[in-house]
Amino acid sequence: MTGQKRIMFIGSDPGIAEEVLSILGDDYRVSDFGPDVDMVLKELEIQPPQLYVMDETRLGNASDLISSVHAVYRTPVLLLSESIGDAEDEYIFYAHKKRTDVFALASLIRTIFSYEKKQRSLSEELNMQKMQVEELSETNAHLITATFRERSLKKELEASKAVIEEQSKKILDSINYSLRIQQSIIPSDEVFQDALGDHFVYYKPKDVVSGDFPWMLKKNEFVYFAAVDCTGHGVPGAMMSMIGNLLLNSIVMNGENCKTPAEILLELHRSVVSTLKQDAEGNKAADGMDAALCRVNFSKGELIFSGAHLPLFLVRNGELEVFKGDKFPVGGMQYRNRNTYSDQVIQLQKGDRVFVFSDGIIDQVGGPENIKWMSASLKEFLIANSKLPMNQLRDEVHSVFEAYKGSNKQVDDVLLIGLQV
Repeated sequence: MTGQKRIMFIGSDPGIAEEVLSILGDDYRVSDFGPDVDMVLKELEIQPPQLYVMDETRLGNASDLISSVHAVYRTPVLLLSESIGDAEDEYIFYAHKKRTDVFALASLIRTIFSYEKKQRSLSEELNMQKMQVEELSETNAHLITATFRERSLKKELEASKAVIEEQSKKILDSINYSLRIQQSIIPSDEVFQDALGDHFVYYKPKDVVSGDFPWMLKKNEFVYFAAVDCTGHGVPGAMMSMIGNLLLNSIVMNGENCKTPAEILLELHRSVVSTLKQDAEGNKAADGMDAALCRVNFSKGELIFSGAHLPLFLVRNGELEVFKGDKFPVGGMQYRNRNTYSDQVIQLQKGDRVFVFSDGIIDQVGGPENIKWMSASLKEFLIANSKLPMNQLRDEVHSVFEAYKGSNKQVDDVLLIGLQV
Protein backbone atom coordinates (compact mmCIF):
# COMPACT_ATOMS: atom_id res chain seq x y z
CA MET A 1 0.00 0.00 0.00
CA THR A 2 1.48 3.33 -1.06
CA GLY A 3 1.81 6.01 1.59
CA GLN A 4 2.50 3.54 4.40
CA LYS A 5 4.72 4.72 7.24
CA ARG A 6 7.84 2.56 7.26
CA ILE A 7 9.28 1.31 10.57
CA MET A 8 12.42 -0.78 10.99
CA PHE A 9 12.76 -2.89 14.16
CA ILE A 10 16.38 -3.65 15.00
CA GLY A 11 17.28 -6.10 17.74
CA SER A 12 13.72 -6.34 19.08
CA ASP A 13 12.31 -9.41 20.86
CA PRO A 14 10.86 -11.99 18.42
CA GLY A 15 7.27 -11.26 17.45
CA ILE A 16 7.19 -7.69 18.82
CA ALA A 17 7.17 -6.08 15.37
CA GLU A 18 4.19 -8.18 14.23
CA GLU A 19 2.25 -7.40 17.45
CA VAL A 20 2.86 -3.68 17.07
CA LEU A 21 1.81 -3.80 13.41
CA SER A 22 -1.46 -5.54 14.35
CA ILE A 23 -2.24 -2.59 16.66
CA LEU A 24 -1.09 0.16 14.28
CA GLY A 25 -3.02 -1.12 11.27
CA ASP A 26 -2.56 -0.98 7.50
CA ASP A 27 -1.21 2.59 7.46
CA TYR A 28 2.11 1.26 8.75
CA ARG A 29 4.66 -1.24 7.45
CA VAL A 30 7.30 -2.86 9.64
CA SER A 31 10.45 -4.82 8.94
CA ASP A 32 12.25 -6.82 11.62
CA PHE A 33 15.97 -7.54 11.29
CA GLY A 34 16.72 -8.82 14.75
CA PRO A 35 20.27 -7.99 15.85
CA ASP A 36 21.79 -8.58 12.37
CA VAL A 37 23.48 -5.16 11.88
CA ASP A 38 25.06 -6.07 8.53
CA MET A 39 21.66 -6.93 7.05
CA VAL A 40 20.28 -3.65 8.39
CA LEU A 41 22.98 -1.63 6.63
CA LYS A 42 22.34 -3.45 3.33
CA GLU A 43 18.58 -2.82 3.59
CA LEU A 44 19.16 0.91 4.20
CA GLU A 45 20.82 1.23 0.78
CA ILE A 46 17.58 -0.03 -0.82
CA GLN A 47 14.84 1.83 1.08
CA PRO A 48 15.51 3.67 4.39
CA PRO A 49 12.62 3.65 6.92
CA GLN A 50 10.93 6.68 8.47
CA LEU A 51 11.49 5.43 12.03
CA TYR A 52 13.95 3.03 13.67
CA VAL A 53 12.96 1.06 16.77
CA MET A 54 16.15 -0.27 18.40
CA ASP A 55 16.33 -2.57 21.43
CA GLU A 56 19.50 -1.54 23.25
CA THR A 57 19.18 -4.49 25.62
CA ARG A 58 19.72 -6.94 22.75
CA LEU A 59 22.12 -4.85 20.67
CA GLY A 60 24.46 -4.00 23.53
CA ASN A 61 25.85 -0.53 22.96
CA ALA A 62 23.64 0.82 20.18
CA SER A 63 25.61 4.05 19.75
CA ASP A 64 27.69 2.77 16.82
CA LEU A 65 24.62 1.56 14.97
CA ILE A 66 22.80 4.83 15.65
CA SER A 67 25.81 6.71 14.27
CA SER A 68 25.77 4.53 11.14
CA VAL A 69 22.10 4.86 10.28
CA HIS A 70 20.77 7.93 12.05
CA ALA A 71 23.61 10.37 11.41
CA VAL A 72 23.44 9.66 7.68
CA TYR A 73 19.70 9.61 7.10
CA ARG A 74 18.55 11.88 10.02
CA THR A 75 15.65 9.52 10.69
CA PRO A 76 14.08 9.45 14.19
CA VAL A 77 15.16 6.63 16.49
CA LEU A 78 12.98 5.13 19.27
CA LEU A 79 15.44 3.44 21.63
CA LEU A 80 14.22 0.75 24.06
CA SER A 81 16.56 0.84 27.05
CA GLU A 82 16.85 -0.42 30.62
CA SER A 83 17.93 3.00 31.91
CA ILE A 84 16.75 6.22 30.31
CA GLY A 85 18.83 9.37 30.12
CA ASP A 86 18.41 12.72 28.37
CA ALA A 87 18.95 12.50 24.62
CA GLU A 88 21.45 15.00 23.22
CA ASP A 89 19.95 14.52 19.76
CA GLU A 90 16.42 15.87 19.31
CA TYR A 91 15.62 13.02 16.90
CA ILE A 92 16.28 10.26 19.44
CA PHE A 93 13.39 9.17 21.68
CA TYR A 94 13.65 6.84 24.68
CA ALA A 95 11.25 4.32 26.23
CA HIS A 96 11.87 2.07 29.23
CA LYS A 97 11.64 -1.48 27.92
CA LYS A 98 10.26 -3.09 31.09
CA ARG A 99 7.54 -0.43 31.43
CA THR A 100 6.48 -0.27 27.79
CA ASP A 101 4.12 -2.97 26.54
CA VAL A 102 3.11 -3.35 22.89
CA PHE A 103 0.09 -1.04 23.28
CA ALA A 104 2.21 1.72 24.85
CA LEU A 105 4.89 1.14 22.18
CA ALA A 106 2.30 1.51 19.42
CA SER A 107 0.97 4.69 21.07
CA LEU A 108 4.50 6.14 21.25
CA ILE A 109 5.07 5.35 17.57
CA ARG A 110 1.83 7.10 16.58
CA THR A 111 2.77 10.11 18.75
CA ILE A 112 6.23 10.38 17.16
CA PHE A 113 4.79 10.29 13.64
CA SER A 114 2.02 12.78 14.51
CA TYR A 115 4.08 15.38 16.27
CA GLU A 116 7.79 15.08 15.54
CA LYS A 117 7.59 16.56 12.08
CA LYS A 118 4.94 19.18 12.91
CA GLN A 119 6.71 20.30 16.09
CA ARG A 120 10.04 20.67 14.32
CA SER A 121 8.39 22.64 11.50
CA LEU A 122 6.54 24.86 13.97
CA SER A 123 9.74 25.57 15.91
CA GLU A 124 11.61 26.49 12.73
CA GLU A 125 8.78 28.77 11.63
CA LEU A 126 8.66 30.52 15.00
CA ASN A 127 12.42 31.09 14.94
CA MET A 128 12.16 32.49 11.43
CA GLN A 129 9.40 34.85 12.52
CA LYS A 130 11.56 36.14 15.40
CA MET A 131 14.38 36.76 12.96
CA GLN A 132 12.03 38.66 10.66
CA VAL A 133 10.78 40.83 13.54
CA GLU A 134 14.37 41.69 14.48
CA GLU A 135 15.13 42.60 10.87
CA LEU A 136 11.99 44.72 10.75
CA SER A 137 13.00 46.63 13.89
CA GLU A 138 16.45 47.30 12.46
CA THR A 139 14.93 48.49 9.19
CA ASN A 140 12.62 50.87 11.05
CA ALA A 141 15.59 52.41 12.90
CA HIS A 142 17.33 53.09 9.60
CA LEU A 143 14.20 54.83 8.30
CA ILE A 144 14.39 57.34 11.15
CA THR A 145 18.12 58.05 10.92
CA ALA A 146 18.63 57.87 7.15
CA THR A 147 15.83 59.71 5.34
CA PHE A 148 17.69 59.65 2.05
CA ARG A 149 16.98 55.91 1.90
CA GLU A 150 13.31 56.31 2.66
CA ARG A 151 11.91 54.92 -0.55
CA SER A 152 14.16 51.87 -0.71
CA LEU A 153 13.70 51.16 2.98
CA LYS A 154 9.94 51.42 2.60
CA LYS A 155 10.09 48.68 -0.03
CA GLU A 156 12.22 46.57 2.29
CA LEU A 157 9.72 47.12 5.07
CA GLU A 158 6.84 46.01 2.89
CA ALA A 159 8.78 42.95 1.80
CA SER A 160 9.63 42.08 5.41
CA LYS A 161 6.00 42.53 6.40
CA ALA A 162 4.93 40.20 3.62
CA VAL A 163 7.42 37.58 4.79
CA ILE A 164 6.18 37.86 8.39
CA GLU A 165 2.56 37.59 7.29
CA GLU A 166 3.42 34.51 5.26
CA GLN A 167 5.24 32.96 8.20
CA SER A 168 2.34 33.79 10.52
CA LYS A 169 -0.03 32.12 8.07
CA LYS A 170 2.11 28.99 8.04
CA ILE A 171 2.16 28.89 11.83
CA LEU A 172 -1.61 29.35 11.98
CA ASP A 173 -2.07 26.64 9.36
CA SER A 174 0.10 24.32 11.47
CA ILE A 175 -1.97 25.03 14.58
CA ASN A 176 -5.21 24.48 12.67
CA TYR A 177 -3.83 21.17 11.43
CA SER A 178 -3.07 20.26 15.05
CA LEU A 179 -6.69 21.11 15.85
CA ARG A 180 -7.90 18.62 13.23
CA ILE A 181 -5.68 15.94 14.75
CA GLN A 182 -6.97 16.69 18.25
CA GLN A 183 -10.61 16.74 17.15
CA SER A 184 -10.17 13.36 15.48
CA ILE A 185 -9.43 11.66 18.82
CA ILE A 186 -12.34 13.25 20.74
CA PRO A 187 -15.56 11.17 20.57
CA SER A 188 -18.26 12.80 18.45
CA ASP A 189 -21.61 13.96 19.84
CA GLU A 190 -23.22 10.90 18.28
CA VAL A 191 -20.78 8.53 20.02
CA PHE A 192 -21.35 10.26 23.36
CA GLN A 193 -25.11 10.13 22.81
CA ASP A 194 -25.07 6.43 21.99
CA ALA A 195 -23.02 5.62 25.12
CA LEU A 196 -24.41 8.03 27.73
CA GLY A 197 -27.92 8.88 26.55
CA ASP A 198 -29.28 12.12 28.09
CA HIS A 199 -26.13 14.22 28.53
CA PHE A 200 -24.22 17.26 27.33
CA VAL A 201 -20.56 18.21 26.80
CA TYR A 202 -19.67 21.91 27.12
CA TYR A 203 -16.17 22.26 25.66
CA LYS A 204 -14.59 25.69 25.08
CA PRO A 205 -10.79 25.80 24.49
CA LYS A 206 -8.96 28.99 25.47
CA ASP A 207 -6.88 28.87 22.27
CA VAL A 208 -7.33 27.03 18.98
CA VAL A 209 -6.20 23.73 20.50
CA SER A 210 -6.82 22.67 24.08
CA GLY A 211 -5.12 21.04 27.06
CA ASP A 212 -8.54 19.82 28.28
CA PHE A 213 -10.26 16.93 26.60
CA PRO A 214 -13.43 14.87 27.12
CA TRP A 215 -12.81 11.12 26.95
CA MET A 216 -15.19 8.18 26.64
CA LEU A 217 -14.87 4.47 25.93
CA LYS A 218 -17.25 1.49 26.11
CA LYS A 219 -16.03 -1.93 27.23
CA ASN A 220 -18.35 -4.85 27.89
CA GLU A 221 -21.23 -3.61 30.07
CA PHE A 222 -19.33 -0.52 31.24
CA VAL A 223 -19.12 3.03 29.90
CA TYR A 224 -16.04 4.98 30.94
CA PHE A 225 -16.02 8.77 30.63
CA ALA A 226 -13.79 11.53 31.99
CA ALA A 227 -13.01 15.22 32.07
CA VAL A 228 -9.23 15.58 31.78
CA ASP A 229 -7.23 18.79 32.34
CA CYS A 230 -3.63 18.60 31.08
CA THR A 231 -0.77 20.86 32.11
CA GLY A 232 -0.88 24.08 30.08
CA HIS A 233 -3.09 25.00 27.15
CA GLY A 234 -2.57 25.77 23.47
CA VAL A 235 -0.07 23.59 21.57
CA PRO A 236 1.85 22.26 24.65
CA GLY A 237 -1.41 21.33 26.38
CA ALA A 238 -2.71 19.71 23.19
CA MET A 239 0.40 17.52 22.97
CA MET A 240 -0.20 16.34 26.55
CA SER A 241 -3.86 15.69 25.70
CA MET A 242 -2.84 13.44 22.79
CA ILE A 243 -0.53 11.45 25.07
CA GLY A 244 -3.24 11.19 27.75
CA ASN A 245 -5.91 10.06 25.30
CA LEU A 246 -3.74 7.39 23.72
CA LEU A 247 -2.61 6.06 27.10
CA LEU A 248 -6.17 5.95 28.48
CA ASN A 249 -7.37 3.97 25.46
CA SER A 250 -4.47 1.56 25.80
CA ILE A 251 -4.92 1.07 29.56
CA VAL A 252 -8.67 0.40 29.38
CA MET A 253 -8.57 -1.88 26.33
CA ASN A 254 -5.48 -3.82 27.49
CA GLY A 255 -6.56 -7.14 28.99
CA GLU A 256 -9.96 -8.76 29.47
CA ASN A 257 -10.71 -7.34 32.94
CA CYS A 258 -12.54 -4.02 33.24
CA LYS A 259 -10.42 -1.89 35.55
CA THR A 260 -11.90 0.50 38.12
CA PRO A 261 -11.29 4.27 37.74
CA ALA A 262 -8.73 4.25 40.60
CA GLU A 263 -6.77 1.43 38.96
CA ILE A 264 -6.83 3.30 35.64
CA LEU A 265 -5.61 6.57 37.18
CA LEU A 266 -2.71 4.82 38.93
CA GLU A 267 -1.67 3.05 35.73
CA LEU A 268 -2.07 6.30 33.78
CA HIS A 269 0.18 8.09 36.29
CA ARG A 270 2.91 5.47 35.91
CA SER A 271 2.59 5.53 32.11
CA VAL A 272 2.90 9.34 31.96
CA VAL A 273 5.99 9.23 34.21
CA SER A 274 7.55 6.57 32.00
CA THR A 275 6.57 8.16 28.67
CA LEU A 276 7.91 11.61 29.65
CA LYS A 277 10.97 10.09 31.39
CA GLN A 278 10.05 11.95 34.58
CA ASP A 279 11.77 9.31 36.71
CA ALA A 280 15.12 9.98 35.03
CA GLU A 281 17.90 11.33 37.24
CA GLY A 282 17.73 15.11 37.48
CA ASN A 283 14.38 15.43 35.66
CA LYS A 284 12.22 17.81 37.73
CA ALA A 285 9.39 18.17 35.20
CA ALA A 286 5.90 18.19 36.76
CA ASP A 287 3.91 17.92 33.53
CA GLY A 288 0.82 15.80 33.85
CA MET A 289 -2.94 16.08 34.16
CA ASP A 290 -5.90 16.28 36.54
CA ALA A 291 -8.85 14.02 35.85
CA ALA A 292 -12.37 13.15 36.97
CA LEU A 293 -12.95 9.57 35.77
CA CYS A 294 -16.20 7.56 35.96
CA ARG A 295 -17.25 3.99 35.16
CA VAL A 296 -21.00 3.48 34.72
CA ASN A 297 -22.98 0.25 34.62
CA PHE A 298 -26.43 1.44 33.54
CA SER A 299 -28.03 -2.00 33.90
CA LYS A 300 -27.03 -2.15 37.60
CA GLY A 301 -27.47 1.57 38.24
CA GLU A 302 -23.92 1.87 39.55
CA LEU A 303 -21.31 4.58 39.01
CA ILE A 304 -17.75 4.39 40.32
CA PHE A 305 -15.79 7.65 40.49
CA SER A 306 -12.14 8.42 41.08
CA GLY A 307 -10.54 11.84 40.79
CA ALA A 308 -7.04 13.25 40.50
CA HIS A 309 -7.57 16.72 42.00
CA LEU A 310 -10.97 17.06 40.31
CA PRO A 311 -14.36 16.36 41.99
CA LEU A 312 -17.74 14.97 40.93
CA PHE A 313 -21.04 16.77 41.61
CA LEU A 314 -24.22 14.71 42.11
CA VAL A 315 -27.56 16.54 41.95
CA ARG A 316 -30.43 14.49 43.41
CA ASN A 317 -33.91 15.81 44.25
CA GLY A 318 -32.73 19.42 44.08
CA GLU A 319 -29.75 18.88 46.42
CA LEU A 320 -26.09 18.69 45.47
CA GLU A 321 -23.49 16.31 46.92
CA VAL A 322 -19.75 16.67 46.28
CA PHE A 323 -17.46 13.66 45.83
CA LYS A 324 -13.91 14.96 46.17
CA GLY A 325 -11.02 13.65 44.13
CA ASP A 326 -7.70 12.60 45.64
CA LYS A 327 -5.02 15.27 46.12
CA PHE A 328 -2.51 13.66 43.77
CA PRO A 329 -2.21 14.62 40.08
CA VAL A 330 -1.48 12.21 37.24
CA GLY A 331 2.17 12.47 36.18
CA GLY A 332 5.04 14.40 37.73
CA MET A 333 7.35 13.28 40.50
CA GLN A 334 6.47 15.87 43.19
CA TYR A 335 4.80 13.08 45.22
CA ARG A 336 7.38 10.48 44.23
CA ASN A 337 5.88 6.98 44.63
CA ARG A 338 3.07 8.31 46.87
CA ASN A 339 0.35 8.86 44.27
CA THR A 340 -2.75 6.89 45.27
CA TYR A 341 -6.34 7.09 44.04
CA SER A 342 -9.56 5.80 45.59
CA ASP A 343 -12.83 4.52 44.12
CA GLN A 344 -16.13 5.98 45.30
CA VAL A 345 -19.24 3.92 44.51
CA ILE A 346 -22.53 5.74 43.83
CA GLN A 347 -25.84 3.85 43.56
CA LEU A 348 -27.71 5.83 40.97
CA GLN A 349 -31.40 6.74 41.09
CA LYS A 350 -33.65 7.76 38.23
CA GLY A 351 -33.37 11.51 37.67
CA ASP A 352 -29.87 11.81 39.17
CA ARG A 353 -27.54 14.26 37.46
CA VAL A 354 -23.78 13.75 37.45
CA PHE A 355 -21.29 16.49 36.55
CA VAL A 356 -17.49 16.32 36.06
CA PHE A 357 -15.45 19.31 34.93
CA SER A 358 -12.03 20.95 34.65
CA ASP A 359 -11.22 24.00 36.77
CA GLY A 360 -11.36 26.43 33.83
CA ILE A 361 -15.05 27.25 34.37
CA ILE A 362 -14.72 28.08 38.10
CA ASP A 363 -11.43 29.98 37.64
CA GLN A 364 -12.90 32.39 35.08
CA VAL A 365 -12.54 36.02 36.19
CA GLY A 366 -15.46 38.39 35.64
CA GLY A 367 -18.67 39.70 37.12
CA PRO A 368 -19.20 43.08 38.83
CA GLU A 369 -16.27 42.53 41.22
CA ASN A 370 -13.95 41.02 38.58
CA ILE A 371 -13.23 37.88 40.64
CA LYS A 372 -13.27 34.14 39.95
CA TRP A 373 -16.66 32.46 39.48
CA MET A 374 -15.72 29.81 42.07
CA SER A 375 -17.08 26.35 42.85
CA ALA A 376 -19.92 27.71 45.01
CA SER A 377 -21.37 29.63 42.05
CA LEU A 378 -21.32 26.50 39.88
CA LYS A 379 -23.14 24.55 42.62
CA GLU A 380 -25.82 27.24 42.92
CA PHE A 381 -26.26 27.31 39.15
CA LEU A 382 -26.66 23.51 38.86
CA ILE A 383 -29.19 23.38 41.72
CA ALA A 384 -31.19 26.34 40.37
CA ASN A 385 -31.41 24.69 36.94
CA SER A 386 -31.86 21.07 38.09
CA LYS A 387 -35.23 20.80 36.26
CA LEU A 388 -33.95 22.22 32.97
CA PRO A 389 -33.56 19.61 30.16
CA MET A 390 -29.91 18.70 29.60
CA ASN A 391 -29.68 20.13 26.06
CA GLN A 392 -31.08 23.44 27.32
CA LEU A 393 -28.81 23.33 30.36
CA ARG A 394 -25.77 23.27 28.10
CA ASP A 395 -26.98 26.43 26.32
CA GLU A 396 -27.63 28.05 29.69
CA VAL A 397 -24.09 27.18 30.86
CA HIS A 398 -22.69 28.91 27.79
CA SER A 399 -24.86 32.01 28.29
CA VAL A 400 -23.98 32.35 31.97
CA PHE A 401 -20.26 31.77 31.34
CA GLU A 402 -20.09 34.39 28.56
CA ALA A 403 -22.11 36.91 30.58
CA TYR A 404 -19.86 36.47 33.63
CA LYS A 405 -16.65 36.68 31.55
CA GLY A 406 -17.83 39.87 29.86
CA SER A 407 -14.95 41.71 28.22
CA ASN A 408 -12.30 39.71 30.12
CA LYS A 409 -10.12 37.18 28.35
CA GLN A 410 -10.86 33.52 28.90
CA VAL A 411 -8.29 32.41 31.48
CA ASP A 412 -8.19 28.66 30.75
CA ASP A 413 -9.70 25.82 28.76
CA VAL A 414 -13.26 25.01 29.86
CA LEU A 415 -14.82 21.53 30.00
CA LEU A 416 -18.06 20.45 31.72
CA ILE A 417 -19.74 17.07 31.17
CA GLY A 418 -23.26 16.46 32.47
CA LEU A 419 -25.18 13.15 32.58
CA GLN A 420 -28.79 12.50 33.60
CA VAL A 421 -29.80 8.99 34.61
